Amino acid sequence: MSKVTLRVIVVAILTTALGQNLFATKKVAVGPSTCQPGLVHFSTIQGAVNAVPLNTTILVCPGTYSEQVVISQPLTLKGVVQGTSGAAVITVPAGGLVLNANTSQFGLSTAQLLVQNTVGVTVSDIAVDGTGSGCVPGAGRTFGIEYYKVGTPNDGTSAGKIENVVVRNQQDGCGFLVGEGGEGILSDTSFITISSNEVHNIDRTGIIAYAGQNSITSNSVQSVENGIAVTAATTQTVVSQNAISNLTSNEGFTTIGLWAESGAAKMTMNTIASSTGFGYGIYSDFTAGTIANGNNVNAVTYGVLLFVASGNIVGTNTISNTYLGLYDTSIPGDKAFNKEPSPTFPGQRETPTRGHFYCG
Repeated sequence: MSKVTLRVIVVAILTTALGQNLFATKKVAVGPSTCQPGLVHFSTIQGAVNAVPLNTTILVCPGTYSEQVVISQPLTLKGVVQGTSGAAVITVPAGGLVLNANTSQFGLSTAQLLVQNTVGVTVSDIAVDGTGSGCVPGAGRTFGIEYYKVGTPNDGTSAGKIENVVVRNQQDGCGFLVGEGGEGILSDTSFITISSNEVHNIDRTGIIAYAGQNSITSNSVQSVENGIAVTAATTQTVVSQNAISNLTSNEGFTTIGLWAESGAAKMTMNTIASSTGFGYGIYSDFTAGTIANGNNVNAVTYGVLLFVASGNIVGTNTISNTYLGLYDTSIPGDKAFNKEPSPTFPGQRETPTRGHFYCG
């Protein structure tokens, strides 16, 4: 049987089963038929993902969808509003989460929404809630959303988007002694834009960008141990205009607002406020080329810590209500000029030199 004949048969089956030619439409809906009438409807998000052709828009109606979703082709997944109904929410399946994701840092893991080995995927206007996830044996981490190997360097940051999404309650319950924990959003070796999302109540890190190239802008990250982390980047990732607050230490770990680790990051015009326990506003370790300009850091232990790093530029940040404004253990090549208008301890000052604590 030829490929052409097989395709005709498949189209005929889909036309018969769904009442119209699925390949002739660019939009389908998930949820009750009263929402988005006139479109082909599916009862689950994964059912829609598995059935639609490339570049389809899947509109997810208000409701609760207890499933793990895996996307491996170009498409748009978008929550829609109907009347006074709330957002579409992906929740933990009744039987619990299972291992379904690979990661470069953490090995086998689990993700509630996984996008992998593709390009051109946008996820927007939907919530991912990890309440009740429990401990998944063998999972290095539990993620709300993971993009894994999405795009190539030629895509810059346009291979995918995560926008206007809520990721919350990623707390896996395994305990940190076994190296596990809940994370919000992971971009792993991907080339995407993460913007205008809300991430809160996370065991560990709100947003992680590992390798690849990312634009992370205008997100709100709250009640997390670490706000936004950039690691292993070889091409500059931009982290800008994000609001990070209520950093909360779990089991004695240090909190970090913005974390640049072994990679290039440009962190500008972000706000980091309020840490319980010992914490850093901006932390750069073993890193070359970090740029941190125009950020506002308030009420953490250290405003900025540069640890064994080189070629960093840290300037025009406003650092207030901290025990130490800037601590730089880096090798020559750094430039640091910051304003500290209202230190907790007298004697803090503008800090153009390196290699010292700055405290009265």
